[in-house]
Amino acid sequence: MKAIGITIFLIFIVGIEFLLDKSRREKIEEEINFIGGNVINIERRNLFTGRGPFFIEGKGETVYKIEYVVDGVLKEGWVKFAGLFGVDWRL
Repeated sequence: MKAIGITIFLIFIVGIEFLLDKSRREKIEEEINFIGGNVINIERRNLFTGRGPFFIEGKGETVYKIEYVVDGVLKEGWVKFAGLFGVDWRL
């Protein structure tokens, strides 16, 4: 019985994380489109791939590296989604 409960809980957590990731990627697309750009690539970063240019990074924060084009120029940006402090854009 415990195994079934744990399995259901893990499936629920993975589902929530998937929906959060999808929502964040949509928000990134909207922000880049707002500044007149087109997204080329969005990459979720972690401890092993490097966390980007942020001075303070804590638990519960998600960092994405963005490659996008504005007026024919390829650019790189970063965004950190954090619980209390909101979103930190580096475009």
